[in-house]
Amino acid sequence: MSKTKIVATIGPACESDESIRAMITSGVSVFRFNTKHNESAWHEEAIGHVRKIAQEISIPTGILVDLQGPEIRVNTPEKKPLSVLKDQKVIFSYESQPNGFCIPTRQLYEALSVGVVVVIDDGKYVFTVTKVTKESFTARATEDYTISDRKGMNVPGVRIDLPLLTSRDHTMLEMCERVNPDFIALSFVRDKNDVLHLREELSQRNLSAHIVSKIEGKQAIENIEEIIDSSDAIMVARGDLGIELPFEQITYWQKLIIKRCRLASKPVITATEMLQSMVENPRPTRAEVSDVSNAVFDGTDATMLSAESATGTYPVQAVRVMEKIASFNEGKSFVPSATSAESSDQTRVMTHAVVDILEHLKNFTIDAVVVFTETGRTVRDLSRFRSHIPIYAITENEQIQNQLTLSYGVIPFLVSLPVGVVLEIDSVVTMLKEKKILSEGKRVIFVHGDHWKIPGLTNTITIKEV
Repeated sequence: MSKTKIVATIGPACESDESIRAMITSGVSVFRFNTKHNESAWHEEAIGHVRKIAQEISIPTGILVDLQGPEIRVNTPEKKPLSVLKDQKVIFSYESQPNGFCIPTRQLYEALSVGVVVVIDDGKYVFTVTKVTKESFTARATEDYTISDRKGMNVPGVRIDLPLLTSRDHTMLEMCERVNPDFIALSFVRDKNDVLHLREELSQRNLSAHIVSKIEGKQAIENIEEIIDSSDAIMVARGDLGIELPFEQITYWQKLIIKRCRLASKPVITATEMLQSMVENPRPTRAEVSDVSNAVFDGTDATMLSAESATGTYPVQAVRVMEKIASFNEGKSFVPSATSAESSDQTRVMTHAVVDILEHLKNFTIDAVVVFTETGRTVRDLSRFRSHIPIYAITENEQIQNQLTLSYGVIPFLVSLPVGVVLEIDSVVTMLKEKKILSEGKRVIFVHGDHWKIPGLTNTITIKEV
């Protein structure tokens, strides 16, 4: 399997047990549950199916619940597609109406002014505002459009004061209390305060899920450093980002965000339309192959499938194509360095030492790096160097195991460790051989502490031939 991880969105095209099993064995490491669609009961049941199948085939698989967040959605009459003509003036109102669109978001009407451009469905449909009242606005269509129900709306350059979490989000968080997901994605993050707000919400609900902050707007770009620092992982959500920013800037910001995430040892997902044509076609376009390849060259931890897997005609094939592209290109040594300034942090000193050893042992092939971890921190810090050598993460915490499925080059294992004793490396090797994690003749670097189960005290590197 590729060292670059694959996040796949689950939906009607791939919700069967057969499809889930095929997607996991083809390379999916994390399943994304998009809570914009379906009710909480559907997500809860589907999460159960994924976990059951992952356990049956003994492949750790992460669960990511993606909260809708403060989005603006356009409702059509009777939920049917509505057609408009070029230059036609259309009414968007707070209340439902037979011949126009309904947007039940009062803050929108307060923020708009004549001349502002509003866009729908990732920029496919563009309107210019011609009139605004307290509960409606009129806008002129720039082309002929047919717009389906529940499409998202953006207003580039206009700040709309919406609550961070909607009532729907709170319902989904109640569901999360029952299923305990590994990751929760937060939409339209603006600054670190949004991340801290969600972290407090999760703490009150006794949830230890990692927070994935979605970078989707100009304000997030302006505060990118503090958002990365306060988050557990980042998603470069290029759909909305490509609306909020000029499209020619997207590639630049993708590369910069990935680089900064690697320097901070935070997993980063590159998302949106990576293999979009495979929603309908069995083969990707050449441009899509280049897009996935370039994300790998940038050093992304993961690439993501959205509609390709959720509603597309070829969900399993899309996974296989993405895995094939990543596997070929990640070994071509184009990934930029993630070496940061000197640090007195013990974890970073240890991981730098491991990388130095790997670079200098030219005539002594290392087959794997084995890291014993309580929190996953050392593993993630080592992962950022994007070594060609696999990292085996040994933990006895199932959620830590699942959270490490998002990190580049990491193969996590769930192992029950001895209690309260000094770590003895020969006993460790015997145990890992018995569990078929290591085999005879392998040359391995072990990264560990003097004792089991003491977080933050990783202080020893041992090189051993099994």
